[in-house]
Amino acid sequence: MSAHAKPFVRHLHAFRGFAILNIVGAHAWSGQVRAFGGAHLSTGATLLSAVSESLFHDSTLYFALISGLLFSLVLQSRGWLAFYSNRLANVISPYVVMTLLFTWYGLDKTGRLSAFDGSGSDYLVAVSENLWTGGAFYHLWYIPVLAILYVATPVMAWLLASAGTRWLVWLVMLAPLAASRSFPDFSWATPVYFLGAYVVGMYVGGRYERSLETFRRYWPHLLVTTLITTAALVAAYLLEYDMVGPVSGREALFYVQKLAFAAVVLVWFHAHEQHLPKWLDTLATFAFSIYFLHAIVLIMLEEELTRFAAVPIAARWMAAMGLVFLIVSIAIAVALSALMRRALGKRSRMLLGT
Repeated sequence: MSAHAKPFVRHLHAFRGFAILNIVGAHAWSGQVRAFGGAHLSTGATLLSAVSESLFHDSTLYFALISGLLFSLVLQSRGWLAFYSNRLANVISPYVVMTLLFTWYGLDKTGRLSAFDGSGSDYLVAVSENLWTGGAFYHLWYIPVLAILYVATPVMAWLLASAGTRWLVWLVMLAPLAASRSFPDFSWATPVYFLGAYVVGMYVGGRYERSLETFRRYWPHLLVTTLITTAALVAAYLLEYDMVGPVSGREALFYVQKLAFAAVVLVWFHAHEQHLPKWLDTLATFAFSIYFLHAIVLIMLEEELTRFAAVPIAARWMAAMGLVFLIVSIAIAVALSALMRRALGKRSRMLLGT
């Protein structure tokens, strides 16, 4: 437990807003490429896909990192009962609600929105399967993984508490370089991959001021690492390079890239804490609601756009519409969440996560 536990750390709160912005960005631009013919449609589409994937793919690593940070800085001092009660009410409960909703109305096998086609018993079977896999909608896979991280938290905290066992934590933090996440099919390598970032957050949060000082000292090196790994990822996408034996070279690069850039952003946010834009706080406050709702809004927008736009479409228009969809999907998710919170008060957390 950190000796400087605080109930609220503004720059970390803002970092959550930064994280959700990146996650929605990943889906906003990839959705444009997918909706208008795929990355191989044109040279421009290929480049747009490579750049957007390199910048935003695996941004859920930021979520895993911030969860670990906040556990050590804030939640650990409140005890295990409060920790699990909070996670159950604010994460698992809305996940169940969203699974019920998106199983009833979600993506069919053709990738278009439609109502569930089956009996009541078929629906219950589908719900039970989707709860375990996150298969009700393409973005929900992360919540079962996050639940596994929560289950593993006491073991990781115990390992971190003793100098004699702390070396094992370094193996966990380095494991994602060899254990690549998979999608859409579940693999146990996926929670291992995100556990690495989660434990990095727990470790850094337990010695946060010292860690920030280290990040400040090596800030130029971290920035260069971010730029080099990003360039390498763009090249890997353009050259269609990935697997090195059983390991995804891209996923290993993403792990290094996201951790290095997270450190860069945290140092900058900490230094400018009093001058960070208010909209980052808003994104952070509604982060889980945005996460749960943004994907279906994006799909609705994409389906409407494809009714009027001819294929092929120029890559510059895909890029522009990706930005528009990013802003609109977040705005709609925040508006719906704010209305629900006004109507239901704190009970809205169990439905939408905010």
